[in-house]
This record gives sequence, structure tokens and C-alpha cells, in this order.
Amino acid sequence: MAMSGGPMPESSVSVAPAQQLSASIAEVLVRSGAVSFRTSPFFRFTSGVESPVYVDNRQLLGDIDARLEIVEAFVETARSMEIAAIAGTATAGIAWGAWIADRLSLPFLYVRSEAKAWGKERAVEGAAPEGARVLLIEDLAYTAGSLAAATENLCEAGFIVDDALTIVSYDMPSADARLKALGLRYVTLTTIDEALAAAQRGGSLNGHEVSVVEKWLQDRRAEKD
Repeated sequence: MAMSGGPMPESSVSVAPAQQLSASIAEVLVRSGAVSFRTSPFFRFTSGVESPVYVDNRQLLGDIDARLEIVEAFVETARSMEIAAIAGTATAGIAWGAWIADRLSLPFLYVRSEAKAWGKERAVEGAAPEGARVLLIEDLAYTAGSLAAATENLCEAGFIVDDALTIVSYDMPSADARLKALGLRYVTLTTIDEALAAAQRGGSLNGHEVSVVEKWLQDRRAEKD
């Protein structure tokens, strides 16, 4: 897998760029309904997994104020990075990546988890200079599987991928380990923990409900892949 010719990034720990920004973005996610909490009963996913947390960042696409705030946070974070193109994961990262690329006047790519089986059989669509340093955008990180697959596909297509951004992360140690193994520096605008704190501040969760969610997160973070 082709990677950067320069020094390998030292860490992939998902650190929010600033505590104040992290809290602000968390409030946006809770207010817009992009992050919801329910402890009785838990949400049930199509996989059968039950969770007190439900993330649906598609809610943000139609909320103009929320969308602009998140794009601005992404753009300001990206300005400090040495990048020549933006890539969004298909499908959740495409809109965000395109908005960021437009604001920064950079080429835009989108990347699938695997190459399609028809046409030109590409995993990466769009155009950017060969060997360009690409910033990867995703809306959510839980297992980081889509980030890992997208990074590998971009590198196989001849691009350099050292950095990735997400709106929100579950902050799972297994995900951080996966991204670190790829040499990927990873920054999230906020975390589920911050969203939980925002929900509690807003009065939508009581102390018992917060404890239930915290216990669920603790148990998930203790799991091994």
C-alpha cells in the first residue's frame, strides 16, 4: 500500500481540535437530532445490536445553520494541514467533502469501500493530481472500518493519505488502533461523550439515563475486535 514518503504520523488518537469547539459541535448534533439517546428501550439496529445512542448525521444536511457551523469547523481544521485534495467516503462523507473542497478550492474525490464491478471498476471517483496528499472526510467513526477501507483504496490509487476528519466519534480504542496501524492522523470535531454531556445540560437526560449510556460506552470500549 503506497503511503507518504515522509515521516510516518506518530498517532491516530481522535482528539477534538479544542474543548470549546467540541462542546459547541456536540450541542449542534443534539439540537438537530443527529445524535439521540434513549435508554428505555434501547434503539435496535438492522444488525440486531441494541444501543442507547443513535447517530443520524443525515439530519444535518437539511439544517442550514447546523450544516454551516460544521462545514466551518471542518474548513478551519483542514487549513492547518498540508493537503492538495479532499476525499469523501461513499456515501456519508461525499456532501461534507464536497463542501470543504469548494471552500478550500481543492480537487474532490469520493471513495467507495471497494471497487464497483462494472464500468471502469474504480473504487475512487473524481480527479486529483497523481500522488496528491488527500484529506479523508467521514461523518462518523465507530469501528473505523470505512475509514480504513477508504484509506487503503486511496493509497492503492496512488494518493497519499495521512489525515482524516470526522464529525463525531465513539472514541473506541479498537478504532484508534486500526487507524494507527495505517499511519493515519485522525481528528474528530466532537465525540459521543461530548454529545451525552450536551444532552444532560439541555435537560433531555437525567442522571440515571446518563449513567446507563456511560456504562454502555464503557462496555463497548472494553470489547476486543
